[in-house]
Amino acid sequence: MAPALSTSFHTTLTATDLIDDDIIGFSSKMIANVAEMHYTQRRRRCRGSAKQSLRWNRLGRKARPREHRSVSDQYIAMGPQYFRRAYRMAYESFQRLHELLEDGIERARLNQRGYEVKGGREGGSYLPPPIPNGKIERSVRLACALRYFAGGSPYDIMGKYFISYSEVLESVWYVVQAVNELQIFDIKYPESAEEQRKIARQFQSVSSANFNICAGAIDGILIWIKKPTSTNANRAGSGQMRFLCGRKGKFGLNCQAVSDVRGRFLDISIGYGGSSSDCLAFEASSLYQRCENGLMKDGLVLFGDNAYLNTQYMATPYTNVSGNDAQKTKDDYNFYHSQLRIRIECAFGMLVQRWGILRTAIPHTISLTRIVALVNTLARLHNFCISESDRLKSKENLQNRLSGDVQYMMENEDGYVELRDSSEHGTAVPTGLLNAFEPFDGVSENLLRQHRYNNPENMLPRYMLHQLVADNHYRRPVANIRRNVD
Repeated sequence: MAPALSTSFHTTLTATDLIDDDIIGFSSKMIANVAEMHYTQRRRRCRGSAKQSLRWNRLGRKARPREHRSVSDQYIAMGPQYFRRAYRMAYESFQRLHELLEDGIERARLNQRGYEVKGGREGGSYLPPPIPNGKIERSVRLACALRYFAGGSPYDIMGKYFISYSEVLESVWYVVQAVNELQIFDIKYPESAEEQRKIARQFQSVSSANFNICAGAIDGILIWIKKPTSTNANRAGSGQMRFLCGRKGKFGLNCQAVSDVRGRFLDISIGYGGSSSDCLAFEASSLYQRCENGLMKDGLVLFGDNAYLNTQYMATPYTNVSGNDAQKTKDDYNFYHSQLRIRIECAFGMLVQRWGILRTAIPHTISLTRIVALVNTLARLHNFCISESDRLKSKENLQNRLSGDVQYMMENEDGYVELRDSSEHGTAVPTGLLNAFEPFDGVSENLLRQHRYNNPENMLPRYMLHQLVADNHYRRPVANIRRNVD
């Protein structure tokens, strides 16, 4: 029985093996056909990808191999004098600024990129996506931003450091965010009575009439922008024409600022479009509310022009007194008042001369929020440059601008603002942007009458200053009178 079962079982295995061989052969052919089809399709895709890559390369969309240059390389190539003129500060000051901002620049870059540190037990094993040409140093990003602020073309900047056009513009906003986040750069009028008295003593030292209560000069400047889009205007809660300054024929923002005698900004605010008067723009600022609540100590005041109201904390000139013999002492007061008030115009001149981007119309592609942040950044860097200039005990000659900056601004389709020496201090000022706002435009006559009733002339600081000029027989210089008559 056993052998029979064994033979029968052996015969069955042989037949099964023959069937399995046919199946395996058929399957092998199917696999080979599928592999061949996959290989053919892959070749077609690779051929198409190569054509697409070639097309992208022609359009400039594909990453180009570059070897980045450092700021130290530029300094060695340019030398200290040209480096100072190009970046508006000495190389030593640039290094100090980089030390202050490097962490903020990197933080701004990571926030904008949306990187999230994850993975690993300590959460630190995550690496950002690889960069084709390597990481861009934070010092390079700072240098790109400073050259852009100074009026340099992004195309020239990318050629100097061998980075892309988009990286240049991204670096600008990284630096803007880093500067505005750093508290040591904050611009806010001091609360301390001692600080205010220090400012007043500096003004007194340059006052021919020995005015000792001026603790700051205030004025407005038009931040020139292109016509904002309807979307940006709606976000600001205003119409597009609210940004048009009729006197200058430019769209812009009304920027209110206070400076000390050296030209540092003590306070700055942007709350209205270019169509608003200085009076309304000032009343929209936090400084106005602080002044109304008793900010100015020991009878100290701000010096402003006739666009502001004469109050306990603001001394303004007299109107309609020039050439009037009966009002001679008031005209004399106006001259000595302007000696100190002109410091804010000089500050605006230094600001616009240092940062050439303000001499052209800021593109409408930049949102109004970013424009405000940009202006605040430029004012803070302006203060930093003055402090560094004093620290290094070297007088910065802003007149020696790189010709390339001026040429780039001149080629702007909207033109650029010329700087003219219109002050007795020899500082060039942007006359095309100053005095752009109508005095008391938008303020009703009833409010003006009520203000004059509540603030009688003989109770205000201006009256005391006028009496000081009259009692000491201070007179407007004859040469200055002749210029006024002409």
